[in-house]
Amino acid sequence: MSQHHRDARWSSHSPKLRAVIAAALPLPCVDCGRPVLPEHKWQVGHLPGVDIGSSGSLSIEDVGPSHSKSDLWPRNCNQIAGGKLGAAKTNARRTNKQQLPKGW
Repeated sequence: MSQHHRDARWSSHSPKLRAVIAAALPLPCVDCGRPVLPEHKWQVGHLPGVDIGSSGSLSIEDVGPSHSKSDLWPRNCNQIAGGKLGAAKTNARRTNKQQLPKGW
């Protein structure tokens, strides 16, 4: 879990966003684009490309529903998207390191 999600501001902000999103379902999943229905398990997900910025908070325009794995849905879209983002950041750091010559 990122430092952003551990922050008390997020833990109090997310339930409020969830209530607003729940009232508007069905909406497309922010990660896969397929509909998130009221009977699906879902999480509040960041829209792709949204920068949290220095404020550390998000508005309703920055988030949407993202599928959670359940009997009704086979994949956890939000965690898959977060894993890909984390891997991309890690891999970018690795490619920036100087390559050792062969044989080292």
